[in-house]
Amino acid sequence: MKVSCIILNYNDAQTTKKLVESVKDYEGLDSVIMVDNHSTDDSASQLKALEGGMVHFLLAPRNGGYGYGNNMGIRYAYETLHATHVLIANPDVSFSEDCLKAMKDRFLREEKLAVAAAVTRDGTGNAVLSSWRLNGLLFDLLDTGLVTRRIFGRWLNDRFHFPYDSGSYAYVDAVMGSLFLADAKVLMECGLYDENVFLYYEEKILGHKLKEKGYKTVLLLDQSYLHLHSVSIKKSVESILKRQAILHKSKLYYYKNYLGINRLQEMGVRLFLEIIMMEIWFLTKMLGMSW
Repeated sequence: MKVSCIILNYNDAQTTKKLVESVKDYEGLDSVIMVDNHSTDDSASQLKALEGGMVHFLLAPRNGGYGYGNNMGIRYAYETLHATHVLIANPDVSFSEDCLKAMKDRFLREEKLAVAAAVTRDGTGNAVLSSWRLNGLLFDLLDTGLVTRRIFGRWLNDRFHFPYDSGSYAYVDAVMGSLFLADAKVLMECGLYDENVFLYYEEKILGHKLKEKGYKTVLLLDQSYLHLHSVSIKKSVESILKRQAILHKSKLYYYKNYLGINRLQEMGVRLFLEIIMMEIWFLTKMLGMSW
């Protein structure tokens, strides 16, 4: 196995530099690729200064979103560095070499494996949502609503159906995009990330593509990594209402292009999402809540 770690940066050079410095000497990595997604600050010059040896730097010609930037890194890893596997890593993660080794070992034991990931932990060390089910339209919408997500959560996602500290592994539909190891050739075969979504739903769309082609995704329940959730996203899009609007746009794209909803269903989806936006506006603007 030849593994390239791809780190996508946008206006967050300090966080990216910290991760590069922490992993560049890992024996399990053959290269580290920093992709600057056309930052508006001096990130590019800061990261360019780190280039050398196993550390590579790419500058995106535009900020095309999460999928666009990572696709640039994956293509470079596969076509130029001849990597067999890519480790997609958000700048705001921290993972051990043992975690990486466990993900690599899983590929040696599994046929038709496309992705291996570990349990995600937040800043307090608690395990958080680490994988998704690819639900149909109704259940996916229920998982979006602030109230419905809490009422029907047990039937909507994986976290209630296997313990994250069970010392085993589980097959899942899609994993968090913050850290996972993937077969580079399989990603190329499946068309990589869909660049028509700017932010959010990239993982579910990728999971959908992989599942349709019969590939497996594994979540290692006895391994974990730290993710300061949304730190990088909040640096890109500060307003919760703007982030939610981007999420809703991505959802609609997924429903129309991957779930194949009709015009009547689309009207219902738009109405449901408008109600959610009103809820968020009320909670943030009127009650002063934040998240």
